[in-house]
Formats: sequence, C-alpha cells, structure tokens
Amino acid sequence: MAVRKILVPLSGVATEAAVLGTAMTVAKTFGAQLVGLFVRADPTEALPFLGDGVSGQVVEQLMQAAKEGSDKASAKARAMFVDAATKADLPVNDKANGGTLPSARFLDVSGHRDDVVASHSRLSDLVVFGEGNAGAAGGSTLEAAMMSAGRPVLIAPKACAMHVGGTVAIGWDNSVMAAHAVTAAIPFLEEAKSVSILCIGAQALEEKPGQLLADYLALHGIYAGIHLTELEAGRSVGGLLLDQAEKLGADLLVVGGYGHSRLREFIIGGATQHIRSHATIPVLMAH
Repeated sequence: MAVRKILVPLSGVATEAAVLGTAMTVAKTFGAQLVGLFVRADPTEALPFLGDGVSGQVVEQLMQAAKEGSDKASAKARAMFVDAATKADLPVNDKANGGTLPSARFLDVSGHRDDVVASHSRLSDLVVFGEGNAGAAGGSTLEAAMMSAGRPVLIAPKACAMHVGGTVAIGWDNSVMAAHAVTAAIPFLEEAKSVSILCIGAQALEEKPGQLLADYLALHGIYAGIHLTELEAGRSVGGLLLDQAEKLGADLLVVGGYGHSRLREFIIGGATQHIRSHATIPVLMAH
C-alpha cells in the first residue's frame, strides 16, 4: 500500500520541531501529504466541573483565557509547521486532496484531543509522534491512533531523522501485532537497502520463526537477513531490540505494539513501553 497521507498531531511546543523534521523526511520519501493537526480543547467541556456557584462573568473570563491560550499555542504550532515545510521544500496548501504531492497542510480543530486524533488517524497511512521527554512517546494520544483507530504509528527520536528506512530492523516474534507492523512497513521495506529480522529468546533460537517472515518478504522482492539473539538475564526485550537495531546501523525499527494489555504494560512495563520511552531511532509500531 502506498503512503499518501501522513498525520502529525501538534501541541505547539518547541520539541515538536524535530518531530516535524522527521515527518517531512518521510513525506518527501513517499511523495505524501503531511497533515499537521492542532487540537484545541473545547472550553465548554469544563463548565460542568465549575459548580453552580460560579458567576457568569467568571465563566466568561475563563472561556476567554482558554481561547487565548489555544490561539497562542496554535499560532506556534502553525509557525513551526510552516518553517519545517519551508526547510523541506514542501509547499503548504489548504487542499484536502493534496494538490501537487508531496505537500503540507495545517489543520486547527476543536474537540477532545484523543478522539480528534483517532478520527483523523483512521484515514491516514501513518501517524507520527515525538519521543517523550517524560514518560512514553505520544501518551494516550498515540494509543488512540494505534489502538482505537488501528493505524501504524512512527515514533520520531529527539533529533530530526534525515533518513528513515534505508537500513531496517524488524523485531519479530511471530505475533499478530508484529505481522501488522510488517505489513504496514512494506513501503519502507521495499525501498530499504538492507533489512534484518531480529528474533530474541530461547524459543526463537529453537524454532527460528524468522525464516517464515524472510520467505514472506522474499515474495515482495525484499531479502532479509535473520539475527537470533538469546535474552540476557536482567535485560528487557525492548532494550535489546533497540541495542541490536543500533548495532546494525538501522535508521528504522519495526515492531508490534502491546503484545500484553495496556494495563499490564503500564503497571509492570513491557517492550512497548520501553521502546516508546527510549527510542533513539525512528520506530514504526502497529497493534
């Protein structure tokens, strides 16, 4: 499937400049439309929590303050978006059909952030999020795009990635999630110069599930090497995958997301949470 529409949710914070740079790189690679989506909170949703004793004047002041805050954040997000597009030599237009591709388009929408992002994600080929400075990248909004909307997400590292997908590593455990990630990554894999399949753990060493994937990719004209690694005591699967990908010089890691429940991942951790919090290269993830 061709990549023609890429969505990047924006909040207007400075750290999103690097995320936009990575997203622009991918948009240029595939000749896609990059949509920057700013979601402003609807201040009327907070009214039920103010109580009956709040005067109309106070409500009006709070509503005005919320609007001014959203206006300021939206202006910052738009300025960063246009600046990144200009640096990437992508034309910015307001046409939903994209006009000449690749191109960039900025949207300012009101509503609940997770719901709006999920809605716009459903008809996007890829959704790009930034690495989290505290906690996991993208927060609940990434989960809304990947879990509720069922779309693949790309986690961008702190530094702008000038190349994405030249050397690709696939974290493979024969799961449904990993299979979804691989099929979503086919456009990247078809363009890659090198593809490696990473299988981790004693079971991987015995059953060699990577060969089944290698045979499947070969039907797409994609030839991949298989790397089997035993999981060391005290190491996390997510950490080992990132380490192995970096040793291979990969500029893209492809993995399945949330092999366990989100609650279990949140409470005791897991590969998904570790990768979301520690990725230093772009990571394509799907559930």
